[in-house]
Amino acid sequence: MKATLGHLEVQYDLEGKEGAPVVMCSHCLAATREIWMRQLPDLCRQYRVLRYDIRGHGGSAAPDEDYTMEQLAEDAVGLLDHLDITDVHFMGISLGGMIGQVLGAEHPHRVKSLVLCDTACRVDPGLQPVWEERIETARNDGMDALVQPTLERWLSDAFRRNAPEITSQIEHMIRETPVTGFAGCCRAISGFDALDRLSRIAAPTLVMVGEDDPGTPVSEAETIARNVSGSELAVIKGARHLSNVEAYKAFNEQLLAFLQGASEA
Repeated sequence: MKATLGHLEVQYDLEGKEGAPVVMCSHCLAATREIWMRQLPDLCRQYRVLRYDIRGHGGSAAPDEDYTMEQLAEDAVGLLDHLDITDVHFMGISLGGMIGQVLGAEHPHRVKSLVLCDTACRVDPGLQPVWEERIETARNDGMDALVQPTLERWLSDAFRRNAPEITSQIEHMIRETPVTGFAGCCRAISGFDALDRLSRIAAPTLVMVGEDDPGTPVSEAETIARNVSGSELAVIKGARHLSNVEAYKAFNEQLLAFLQGASEA
């Protein structure tokens, strides 16, 4: 389904248990809403699940401009307004987790709880050249050139060997990401700094991270957990950046237990 939010079209799916609390799922850079495929069956049994493609990704529009994290958070709020959904349990991974931090701090009345996965609250300004290099690679050589290094950061060698079908699906997401959308979101990430806002997050919060995540390591998750009052931290063993894919059973167990507690609070 598509929602028109001003000049932006956003692709989304709304499914699961009718009348149940809504879990809104926000994906990582160079992916789509399908990154939550291994959470969907468990979530749909108990919740209404709203998955959407972030601006610049999947079936959503990809304006050729720099994006900001505040803009991406406003897109999420706009989709909720479009669907007449008052508030949600918001779950985001990587880029999606950054969006979740902005929502929790700036739109607290829309967030029942937060699940922040494999993400960071601040991107070191010294990494700006790395992000610019990725943008230039995408523009000059296409997303194909980014597939292999991205997969290596996201999934362990063993997982890629043993789960070729899932790895292929994720590879397809990366390859099909519009270059304009990738570049726009890279700029949002490279300038991101929400550290000073974390103390304003009042919603129950679960911070999850893959034990072997090289991009947003455990230390980054610990920083978020220290600065969000009352938050929980879960380290998912044997997973890299896509902990929700590589170790989905442990991930789902932590997720469902947290959501149950947050729903009863």
